[in-house]
Amino acid sequence: MNKLKKLLLISSALLLSTANNTFAATQTGTIAATWTVTGTCSVTATGFTFGTLSQSVATVQTSTVTPTCTNGTGWVITNNGTNEGYLYLNGTTSNTGNDRFLMPVTVTSSGAAFTLAGAASGKLLGTGSGSAQAQEGALTATAESGALKTAGSYSSTITLTITY
Repeated sequence: MNKLKKLLLISSALLLSTANNTFAATQTGTIAATWTVTGTCSVTATGFTFGTLSQSVATVQTSTVTPTCTNGTGWVITNNGTNEGYLYLNGTTSNTGNDRFLMPVTVTSSGAAFTLAGAASGKLLGTGSGSAQAQEGALTATAESGALKTAGSYSSTITLTITY
């Protein structure tokens, strides 16, 4: 009987040890990972600083336009058209005649007609790199001579629009 007990005990142990292995299984699952990078842009430009204007010849200044856009984001920079191309005595936009200077602005980097009066046709364009992309001397402004103009300080604001 002792032999039978030992045999039963050994058989039970073997059965239990194989039972766990017999029913063991594994499964795998997946986790979806998605994201979106939203394109964004901003634009800055250096000012046109004419200093004291000549009484006999036009004065030319350039501006560097710097768009900063998310990598791969296409951009177009235009003038919003609110300034029709003048510098105004004391910044007063209602001034006319000798109290304002004609100051056309053109794009010099791409040859496009980027005038303040024709903002729809002229533009700078490119694709963002994720970093600032300086367009050196991209805009050129020419202020007419100071002959016959009223003495004083002249200024104006040009608003650039970046579309992306």
